Amino acid sequence: MKNSYIISEIGNNHNGDLKKALKLIDASYNAGVDAVKFQTFRGIDIVSPKVKADEYKGWDVKGFEFWYQFLDTIALKLEDHQAVIDYTNSKGIDFITTPTSPYIVNFLETLNGIKAYKVASMDLNNIPLLQAIAKSNKEVIMSTGMGDMIDIAKAVEIFKNQKLSILHCVSDYPLDPSKAFLNNIIELKNCFPNYDIGFSDHSLGHELCIAARCLGAIIFEKHITLDRNDPNPAEHHFALEPNEFKVLVNWLRDIDTNINSTGFLRSESEKINKYKYRRSYHYLTEMKKGDLVELNKLTLIRPGDGISDNDLDKVCGKPLTKSVNVFDPCLVSDIL
Repeated sequence: MKNSYIISEIGNNHNGDLKKALKLIDASYNAGVDAVKFQTFRGIDIVSPKVKADEYKGWDVKGFEFWYQFLDTIALKLEDHQAVIDYTNSKGIDFITTPTSPYIVNFLETLNGIKAYKVASMDLNNIPLLQAIAKSNKEVIMSTGMGDMIDIAKAVEIFKNQKLSILHCVSDYPLDPSKAFLNNIIELKNCFPNYDIGFSDHSLGHELCIAARCLGAIIFEKHITLDRNDPNPAEHHFALEPNEFKVLVNWLRDIDTNINSTGFLRSESEKINKYKYRRSYHYLTEMKKGDLVELNKLTLIRPGDGISDNDLDKVCGKPLTKSVNVFDPCLVSDIL
């Protein structure tokens, strides 16, 4: 079985600052991720310039009249992308980004070092964008928030000629764990058995990712921030801080080890503990050579250095070949 592929969603939590973006890459690398993901956009790629800034609740957009104006302030400058890609690759981790228009796809195709493109949930039914991404022949990771199975199947068909992974996602920010609908992971696995299935998680903890891994998800996307209380508006409020992200990564790596083990196993420490914690038969009284061993002269106590029930018939009713003391372990060799 495959190991988890963990994506640190930097998104726009760099607030358009290249130095901050590099710090977030460092934090992601130190957490042990496989990839970082950015978002490549201009405000007009996403929203009508007539949409007011306060249309989308839960975002700190003070000082902005229109939503696109706010978006432009948190976008990573197009001219900074190659530097960010190169820095990511120098760390030995993959660079992924979310293009938001065919124009952006064409721009990204002029750059080197992009591992995959991510399809945001909002663009699951954005056919022109999906077709532009498909022409790139790059790997695609697709979120499915707000979509139904018809939407997902249409998108999958567009990407039939390239490597595609499908992520369950709930487009709530932050996500209420009681409304995570993790059973969708099973449904996606059943409906699209030839594709890797994952989970794009917007909750404030790591527990949902652990549950998703146990349900068969193997790709995980989670937002990261240097400070969840960062006063600069972006997606900080539903992201994990670096120490929290490292906890998530460690949990997923441990779950991988468990799930990918085969057979009925016991740890090396259990072999030691078996001796310390298991009960075995010991003598309740002093006995001399030639005395018969009887069950009423034995007690079942720790440690496990004596015989178990499996060997009782080998000693009961038989004479000792040596003298024994109280609480000595009862051994088969005592009567041979």
